[in-house]
Amino acid sequence: MNDGVCELAEKSGRLIRFALLPRLLPSGDPDYLALVREFLSNPGFQAMTSALARGLGLRVLSASTQSALVLGTTADSPFQLHRDDYHSRMSASDRIVQGLIHLAIAAWCFPRAEDLREAEDVLPARITVEDLVEYLHTLCEELKAREERNIAVPSAEVRIAWQHILSLGKYSDSSDGRGSFATLAGKIRFALNFLTDHGFLKREGPEEHPAWLARPSFRIHVRELAGHEAFSIVTRAAQEVSNG
Repeated sequence: MNDGVCELAEKSGRLIRFALLPRLLPSGDPDYLALVREFLSNPGFQAMTSALARGLGLRVLSASTQSALVLGTTADSPFQLHRDDYHSRMSASDRIVQGLIHLAIAAWCFPRAEDLREAEDVLPARITVEDLVEYLHTLCEELKAREERNIAVPSAEVRIAWQHILSLGKYSDSSDGRGSFATLAGKIRFALNFLTDHGFLKREGPEEHPAWLARPSFRIHVRELAGHEAFSIVTRAAQEVSNG
């Protein structure tokens, strides 16, 4: 192998290493920015990086100087998240609820198909725990109503999720109103913090009443969900809610 190929492989490895740091954007590191620019302009560099990524069980989903190199995982990837990575002590029903919460967050940020095709600099609406509590509770009521009207027959998991959510208290009685994990607010906050830790959301504002903004990588990953049956059920129900 000649020196040029070795150098290109080393740069591809560095680019993938940067991409595996979820909170880092090219604007925060000159070396990362230079590597992304070279990736965008050099087909040989793109081919080498994509090949190395595939060997690691990764997929290149997108690349830009704003969103960076966005990676997905294959089914057998050592980088794939497992259930215990999310919350090792979470019950089966809570895992299902968390799945519906994540779908609701995606539907809140991108309620229409065209929102997923927007440019990266078009930011979706800000998210707060309080907004999502009301949104998700109303969404679950709509899912229940749709099933009662025989408009949709959701999967067993979706049914378990909305039933469990409607049985929860929205908030705890604590003075700060944040709620424990046993409340809907607490479960939503857990999901928002998880997505923040993995680079999909950006948290801002005071600790007592923070807000979240979706980062460009979240839009890209939600596109991967766009054809998923559960996501389609949620987005259709959300449109029914918005249409009154």
